[in-house]
Amino acid sequence: MTAVYLQLAAYACATTFSPGPNNILLFSSTSRYGIRKCWPLIFGIWAGLITVMLLCGFGCAWLGELVPQIVPVAKYVGAAYILYLAYRTLMRSPGAKKEAGPSGKPLSYVNGFLLQFLNVHILMLGIAAYSGYILPHGYTVPAVLCFSVIMAACAATGNLIWATLGALLYPLYSRYYKFVNAVMALLLLWCAWKIISV
Repeated sequence: MTAVYLQLAAYACATTFSPGPNNILLFSSTSRYGIRKCWPLIFGIWAGLITVMLLCGFGCAWLGELVPQIVPVAKYVGAAYILYLAYRTLMRSPGAKKEAGPSGKPLSYVNGFLLQFLNVHILMLGIAAYSGYILPHGYTVPAVLCFSVIMAACAATGNLIWATLGALLYPLYSRYYKFVNAVMALLLLWCAWKIISV
C-alpha cells in the first residue's frame, strides 16, 4: 500500500502544484495584498480542501460498497479526466496579470472554504484520485483518512508555494510556461497510466 500512497502523492503534486483555481486566486491575492493579509483566505482554502477530500473518499467508498461494478468504470473515468487535465495543462498559457477586485480587501476564510465546494476541479481531482488509487485496493477508514491527508497536504503545499512566491512567480512562469506545462502534463499522463494499469 506504500507504493500506492507514493503514486497518489505524485498525482496530488502534479495536479495541485500546477496553476489551478486555488493557486491562481492565491497568487493574485498575495500579489496585491501580501501574504499576511491573505492568511484567512489560505486557511479557508485548506479547511475546505480537507473537508472535500474526506467527502470524496467516504462518498466513493460508499458507492464502491454499494455497487462493486463501479470500481472498474470509475478507474477509467478518473484516468480520462486526468488525460483531459494533461491536455489542458499542456495548452495553458499564463495570460495577463489581473488586478484583484475593487473592494480593497482580500477574500475571507469563509470565501476560501466555500470556494472548494464550487471548485469542480478539486471535486474531480478527489474523486479521480480516490477511485483510481485507493478504491481498487479496498475500503478502510484509515485508507480514506490517509488519502484525504495526502491530497490536502500536497494541495496546501502547492497553495503556499504559489501564495508565497506570488509576484515573483508570475514573471518566471510567463517566461517558461511551455516547459513547466509540458512537465506537468507528462506527470499527469504517467498518473493516468498508473491508474488504469492497477
